Amino acid sequence: MNWFSAEVILQTLGVSAVFGVAVIIFFETATILGSFLPGDSLLFLLGLGLATYLQGVPLWLALFLIFVAAVAGSQVGFWLGRKIGPRLFKRKQTWFFNERVIDRTDKFFVHYGARAIILARFVPVLRALIPMFTGMSAFDSKRFLRYNLIGGFAWVVGVTVAGFELGQISWVRANVELVILSFVLLSSLPLPFELARGYFKRRGLRG
Repeated sequence: MNWFSAEVILQTLGVSAVFGVAVIIFFETATILGSFLPGDSLLFLLGLGLATYLQGVPLWLALFLIFVAAVAGSQVGFWLGRKIGPRLFKRKQTWFFNERVIDRTDKFFVHYGARAIILARFVPVLRALIPMFTGMSAFDSKRFLRYNLIGGFAWVVGVTVAGFELGQISWVRANVELVILSFVLLSSLPLPFELARGYFKRRGLRG
């Protein structure tokens, strides 16, 4: 199994692809160790597969299972950050684990709040980091759950349905790798744009 290739993963899983993808998405969003697993491309290719060779599985069932897995994964990441994060900071002060990181994280979520949690869903690695750092901060757990549900729904449904709809176009099926690469790049743009907008807005206010 090549865990870096969404296409190989789906081919290996075969008819169990939906359940396998749900498990992978859970681990990809739950811990930083699982963030190397494909996320966007896996959802997109699964949607494409549901439109073609996986037609025995209803789209709504696949979306529901993966949505639950994505939300549960981020909730685990949030819980780990809240329970384990502070202990790590107190036990060992490093460039990554120190009091200043917590302070900066608190300020980050005070400024960006919901937008960071929702938009991070579309950025690899940040999908695992943001829930953990949110848990380490003073961010309210009920608010996180609400934004986690919104972000998880937008990510899972948006990317998978895009693959499902585009998968019915012959040109897309013939150029899968190009389409996936373009989609992953486009889906990663919202958060950097949001951060840049906030940066220039602060600079303007200061000027």
